Amino acid sequence: MKNLKTLLLLPALLGLLAGCAAGTTGGAKKGGTVEERAVKRWELLIAHNAAEAYEYLTPGYRSTHPKDQYAASMSSRPIKWKKVELMDKSCPDEDTCNVRLVVDFELRIAAGIPGPVASTDVQKEKWLRLKGQWYHLPAQ
Repeated sequence: MKNLKTLLLLPALLGLLAGCAAGTTGGAKKGGTVEERAVKRWELLIAHNAAEAYEYLTPGYRSTHPKDQYAASMSSRPIKWKKVELMDKSCPDEDTCNVRLVVDFELRIAAGIPGPVASTDVQKEKWLRLKGQWYHLPAQ
């Protein structure tokens, strides 16, 4: 009888442990890990979808920066982002991470220089987990 109780409780215990593990991996249950969300936000910017990338910004930032102004600002830049790759992350606590991404881009320097100049930059971003979801906090 004791073994039967153990067998009946085992699936519940495994489910509970799986739920706990998911909570410590970076918020995968609500839209992805911090690494996935950081890369996805940049992929949206590369695809000229700043309006959707806006949703990856913290609720506080969004409350003071209208979506249409953010999208217009991101779309009017003289830079063309080409590719993004995660470099690394460091998380001083479970709800804060600093993410570094390598971004390839092209930039039109001046009228006298033919064609765009290609380069690479390391973007350093702060990400916060709020109510289980990771958001980018832009530097002011």
